[in-house]
Amino acid sequence: MTALKTLIIIALVGYVYGLDKACPFKPADIIFVLDGSGSEGAQNFKRQLHFVSNFTQQFEIGPNNTRVGLVTFGTGVHNEFFLNQYNDNSSVLNHIDNANYPDGETNTHLALNFVRQQTLSSAHGGDRDASKIVIVLTDGESLSPNLTVAAAAALKSDPKVTVISVGIGSKVNPDELLAIASDRNHTFRVSDFDALSTIEADLTTETCNVCNDQSDICFVLDSSGSEGASNFHHQLEFVNMVANEFSYEGNTHTQVCVVTFSTSSHTDIPLARYHTLDALTENVLKVPYRDGETRTDLGIVSAFNQLQQRHHGHFPAARDFANKVMIVLTDGRSTEPDLTKSQAHRAQSKGIDMFAIGIGSNVDPRELDTIASDHDHVFRVTNFKQLDSIHQSVVSAICAKSLKATTTTTTTTTTTTTTLPPTTTKAACGLKPADIVFVLDSSDSEGAENFRTEVEFVRNFAAQFHIGPGNVQFSVVTYSTDVRNEFFFNQYHNRNGVLHAIDNIQYMGLGTNTSGALNFARTESLLPANGARANSTKYVIVITDGRSDDPDATKQEAQLLHTKAEVISIGIGPRVDKTELANIASNHRVVTVDSFTLLKTIKNQLTDLACQSDEPLVF
Repeated sequence: MTALKTLIIIALVGYVYGLDKACPFKPADIIFVLDGSGSEGAQNFKRQLHFVSNFTQQFEIGPNNTRVGLVTFGTGVHNEFFLNQYNDNSSVLNHIDNANYPDGETNTHLALNFVRQQTLSSAHGGDRDASKIVIVLTDGESLSPNLTVAAAAALKSDPKVTVISVGIGSKVNPDELLAIASDRNHTFRVSDFDALSTIEADLTTETCNVCNDQSDICFVLDSSGSEGASNFHHQLEFVNMVANEFSYEGNTHTQVCVVTFSTSSHTDIPLARYHTLDALTENVLKVPYRDGETRTDLGIVSAFNQLQQRHHGHFPAARDFANKVMIVLTDGRSTEPDLTKSQAHRAQSKGIDMFAIGIGSNVDPRELDTIASDHDHVFRVTNFKQLDSIHQSVVSAICAKSLKATTTTTTTTTTTTTTLPPTTTKAACGLKPADIVFVLDSSDSEGAENFRTEVEFVRNFAAQFHIGPGNVQFSVVTYSTDVRNEFFFNQYHNRNGVLHAIDNIQYMGLGTNTSGALNFARTESLLPANGARANSTKYVIVITDGRSDDPDATKQEAQLLHTKAEVISIGIGPRVDKTELANIASNHRVVTVDSFTLLKTIKNQLTDLACQSDEPLVF
């Protein structure tokens, strides 16, 4: 069987079992504002609800994930539900399906004012630190255009709010659509209500990338002696978590640089060096720890130079139109506090948005306030492992500044399509339950760095799914000479818990007891007592870079496991035993990659196949 067919087999897991393609790392608050005026009629209003339902299914709904609100309008405004009313997908989707058609005039301004004054109020959950996306659908011109323009301007004055306008049919006013939206890039046109499904993918992209444009971000990392190499690595992981939230396509998108400081400073990644997320994150993890004193001032100087320069060698660097951001991380007091203060003030005076992140108890709170643009740009964590807990807040603060400063000149998107029946909209990855066990080789042939790449692959794969008792569940087993259960299905009930547990998986580094790991997956991981569900499909995904210590026992255990679950084997590098990979897998569901760094290519293809395939997958 070819590698592509095996990738399709893996993709089937995502297609049928709840892949959450939309914004896996970045929760958002999404408010739909639906025109329910008399020009639509009840049937077309239902088509809007059908579109909203399909769109919402892509997201994981919850208090710490994406939240959704729904407002409808005609002559008056009707709130269907606020952002904090529902904490799960089924409740949200059920209410959307049963929303009432309001009928009447087209008082768009009343709906926009309601969103600003009520939906986004703290009383109704609107004060959460997350991007706010208001999606307005209408099929005609508002009854009071001047009031609509004024209401839209007031709503957009909040820097965390992005407004997307969708015009349906030929009677909409393009100028009014533009006045409602945050900018031209956030306006959409479709020919009729049946064609709404054709903009779903583009609208999802805009929703997930509302703050991704036009930022130059420079990370300044403490590499002094008080940190140590392990803690320094946690800073690098934090850089990648933040970087993962942004888009890197085109010249108007995000650029990132990384500077480290100890006794001296080093520009390890210049601002314009990498233009894809994969290239950036791979090289961030290669930035070395250097040890030494805490010359924070020198790190700020190097980052300042990156954010001010116009060229770096043959490549353009800082951009005049871009939002300039400097994020300084430190675990102690600087060696030269006066110089740190003066360099921070110089950067602030040039319009650079300065963030200060203090780690541990040895930081000077007054120095953090000096470095940061204001107190809201100061963050504190008690240790390096807690950096992941603040990454979303940092991203939201960057987005707020970027949205306020950004203007675009992109033309309005117009979509003309063949009319489709309203029931043929492609389902965006359903919610059928699956139980997925990862079995990870942690033997000495891998080495700690390759094992970390393996774990990162598992994390990115899991991050795409709706995770919970009613959707997809994950369990992880690692093995070398011994077998170690990392967590069972019923240990974590949401995506954040699973991802945090995966992040804490440690390398073992001895033999290759593959048979023992397969036995554990069958006799422990897949037990109902440990969370395996009778109504779910069971998958075991085995990742290894070599040959097991006892191939005969591995083959025997694999055959027993096949009676309990579908088994997929992934072999990495030149030392894998392809015969053994075939023995491990169910029906030769085997894929091989040449190196650990290529694991991510499986995830990328998996994501694309899972949410873009319209036809049933046949093997």
